[in-house]
Amino acid sequence: MQLHPALVLGLVASTLLAQDERRHGDGPHRGLPRDPAAHAPYSSDADHPANRVFRLLWLRHMAPAEVAATVDTEPMQWTEGWVHRKRTGTPDDAHWFGGDGRLLPLEGLGDAEAAALKPLLAKLRGDAKVASPSLQILLQHDLLRAAERLQDVERNLDLVPELLATAQALALPAAELDRIGNPLAETIAVDNELRAALPKALGGTDPDLREVVRKSTRLFDAEKTLLWSRVFLAHPDGEKALAALLPAARPGQKTGPDVPIGMRAVLVQGIVAMDATGAPRATPLVLEVRTQRLANRDGLAADNATWTHDGIDFAIWQLERQGARSGAAQQFYRRIVADDHDLFRDYGTAKYTTYRGQCSLCHRLTDTPEPQLGGFPVLRPHVLAAFATTGEERLRLAEEQAAKLFAKLTAVRPPK
Repeated sequence: MQLHPALVLGLVASTLLAQDERRHGDGPHRGLPRDPAAHAPYSSDADHPANRVFRLLWLRHMAPAEVAATVDTEPMQWTEGWVHRKRTGTPDDAHWFGGDGRLLPLEGLGDAEAAALKPLLAKLRGDAKVASPSLQILLQHDLLRAAERLQDVERNLDLVPELLATAQALALPAAELDRIGNPLAETIAVDNELRAALPKALGGTDPDLREVVRKSTRLFDAEKTLLWSRVFLAHPDGEKALAALLPAARPGQKTGPDVPIGMRAVLVQGIVAMDATGAPRATPLVLEVRTQRLANRDGLAADNATWTHDGIDFAIWQLERQGARSGAAQQFYRRIVADDHDLFRDYGTAKYTTYRGQCSLCHRLTDTPEPQLGGFPVLRPHVLAAFATTGEERLRLAEEQAAKLFAKLTAVRPPK
């Protein structure tokens, strides 16, 4: 049996691998962790308790429940139904998953791992400082996400109060959270592509993107994710044309609108932290930016050079803790490649697939009952998308949702 790196591996700063060496590059496992012990997001001392806790919680060697065709077929056949092709995972499919990204692969801890985690959490509670307030809140987020996951799957419930207590020890006053560093703002000051893709409301230069509020699924519920999420849309013909598409503007409509080529969307997700009083607080710490554009309706084909191979393009940037620790804005966000691999459980089952395969589940033109939507489910009538008024709506909603999670975690009673 392969032991967890936090139990058997120790590194000193001089032996840390470069950022690009933490993951496999081009090849059969591109994007997956190459050397789990190389992940040291919170300190140059790889044996710092925060780094060891991170490796225990965010890096898992495991067999996925399902394996998608996108990581299992060579060459991949881009024909109708490709997005649904998968098989049951086997022990031979085991890999290292997780790492310094946004997706948590935790299903539960073994006895030895749980025993190793407890004293590390105690050390963090005794001296909860890390390199910066931003890293401190990222570490708190890691602990709260792990506590939510263990509570949800009812595993290692004795660890939930300890994770919560450590997260509380890391908490900052609300006023300090309001002034916390903004890695997205620093990044767009040096990244022209990302700056041009973002709305002016977030410091970007795109004048056409307008924020919409909407009903959303658990993928965007802070009770599950501890993230706030804001969505911006732009119509190629301008704001009035966009207003005409919004379902809330046409009561009683049963089917979604015909979305034109050139329609764009931006999704931004950031951390909801716990402040020093135990209350949730939306912070400027953006974990992920996704952009979407309907590029064409030329049909599904290998030579349709879009993310979905049927006309929809995406770009994804993820904040990296190790990049944030570097202090260099060029290293804060990792640009995801369509065929990077990862383990996704947003829909319940741990499935090994690519970002291309996962995004195309909800955003595609072919093999869908709603091709007219152009891969923009936010425009379904029941979602009730409408222009935001203040820009604060989704932040306050996320705080309300996160408060429910904090109450649940406080109420967890470990089994006797």
